[in-house]
This record gives sequence, structure tokens and C-alpha cells, in this order.
Amino acid sequence: MAMQPTSPIGPTGLGHGFALAFFGVVVAVWLGLMTVSLRQAALPEETDGLVLAVFPPGTPDDAAFTAMVKAGGEPVRPTWLGFAWVARGREAGFVGRLKAEGAVAAFGELPVGPAIGGCAVVTDDHKRAEIYKLRP
Repeated sequence: MAMQPTSPIGPTGLGHGFALAFFGVVVAVWLGLMTVSLRQAALPEETDGLVLAVFPPGTPDDAAFTAMVKAGGEPVRPTWLGFAWVARGREAGFVGRLKAEGAVAAFGELPVGPAIGGCAVVTDDHKRAEIYKLRP
């Protein structure tokens, strides 16, 4: 009795190639949507105030720090991404100057990341402040 060769193609006639192609399509659609979303979320060049300054990945901290200062801003803190910093510019046009110094884009500060939220969130509800006070 001869053994029949097995095929990587399943009973539906679809194999690993279909799964890889489907994965590629999902990634391409996601990247396209993220690109459009980030372009729309970027702040205009005349903006000042507290911003999330994004530099090219791999930008050293000292180079990003220098770029923010040259743009007339104050570096507030780095983010967990490494190439994104929170910075403050007190004069109009801060975002445009950041871009001229090498930033890719600037966004309103996003309240996401491991430094904010999770189990350490504290409410700002002043009406309930008495509930959380320790009583002697």
C-alpha cells in the first residue's frame, strides 16, 4: 500500500500563502490609516504651548534637547519612546521652528503610555475629596 503525499494546502484549497497575503493586506491598511490619522492630528506650524515633539527614530537625546532649545522651547521630559519629547514653547510658531530644527511633527500631548494611567490614576473630583482622607 503506497502512502499518498501530504500537501500544505488545507481542505479548503487555501494554504499558508493566503494567510500571509491576508496579514500583509491588514498591515498595509493599518499603516495607511495610521499615516492619515497622524497627518491630521499634527499641530499647525504656528502653534505654541505644550506639545509632543517627535523626532526621527534613533535621534540621540542631546540632539533632540538641542533642537528644542534652538527652536525657543523648553524640554519638559522625554517619553518612553525615546525619540518623542514633551516640550513647551511660549511664542507663536514654536512647532514650525521645531520642524526646522529636525522634528518630524508635533502633536498635542497625548495622555497615553506607561507613565500615565493604569493603577495609579487619581481622580480630580473635589466633591469626593473628603471620602479619601484618612481619619484619625
